[in-house]
Amino acid sequence: MQHRLWNRDTDYDTLVEWWKDWEFGVVPKECLPPDGIIVEDEGNPICAAGLYIGIGTKFAFMEWVVVNKKAQPIQTHKALVLCIDKIMELAKSKDIKLVYTATKEQALHKRYQKYHKFVLTESNVKTFLRDLDGSYSKDLEWISDDEQIEKQQSKQ
Repeated sequence: MQHRLWNRDTDYDTLVEWWKDWEFGVVPKECLPPDGIIVEDEGNPICAAGLYIGIGTKFAFMEWVVVNKKAQPIQTHKALVLCIDKIMELAKSKDIKLVYTATKEQALHKRYQKYHKFVLTESNVKTFLRDLDGSYSKDLEWISDDEQIEKQQSKQ
């Protein structure tokens, strides 16, 4: 398996395909971080993760961890280990001291603690977003969970 930095322009279609396969919303390209990792096996992309870096800080946020749904489970496991390890190396190379992440996915909860030395810091979190100019308010499914999507649809 090989890893490489992602390219938002050339890798975006692959990420969109994966998000749709998992029935996730599609993150707008301009909202993805410029820094991210793609893991491939024999030229076939298997998983990816992004890293938002707090400019002027020692803090980063790992987000948009996603796998190719068509990949084999053992291949996916190995690729995720490599991907997250490489995200940590990328953060260290940029002099980051803390990497934060959030997910509702139980499998990632276990993975982060077992393989990547993450410490669970919060258990009951609600997330909020403010669209400053209104350009995204019509479609926030990409960042909303099923419960919030259903609530928004029932208001319409």
